[in-house]
Amino acid sequence: MPSIAVSRSYEAIYILDPDSSDEQIATTTTRYKTVVETAGGTVEKLDVWERRRLAYPVKGRTEGIYVVMNFDGIATVEAELRRVFQISEDQIRYMIVKPEDVEPLLPIQESAPVAEAAAPVAAVVENSAVEAGPSVDETIAPAEAEEVAAEPVVEATEAAAA
Repeated sequence: MPSIAVSRSYEAIYILDPDSSDEQIATTTTRYKTVVETAGGTVEKLDVWERRRLAYPVKGRTEGIYVVMNFDGIATVEAELRRVFQISEDQIRYMIVKPEDVEPLLPIQESAPVAEAAAPVAAVVENSAVEAGPSVDETIAPAEAEEVAAEPVVEATEAAAA
């Protein structure tokens, strides 16, 4: 059965040495872009961020220059880029992910007050034939229950200490 190659979107994020010059950064980003294009992929976006502090030290460095590259290609393109990342020493850390298409969140409707939203629920509760438990007046208040339970414990503790 023949396999069908499906082109997917990928995002490669890698961190370069903060001591790299602008020429070294340009050379490195061009090299990785060429790897993707040579393997049959297309680079959609290449974004070099400024120097940022790392969350934890990586290879003795606390800062790095982040580069984000969005590209499309089949699985072999991603595998080739990963192979080149693994054997290269010009980046500190890398990560290749498949970004998911996330649906945007719906805006909150501020026009409907809370009382109007709670009205249908209150109507269902009033019309319910289910009998509720004892009312608040019939139950023991929590403070009274704590006082009753606390007295025997104190006496037992004092007896054990003596």
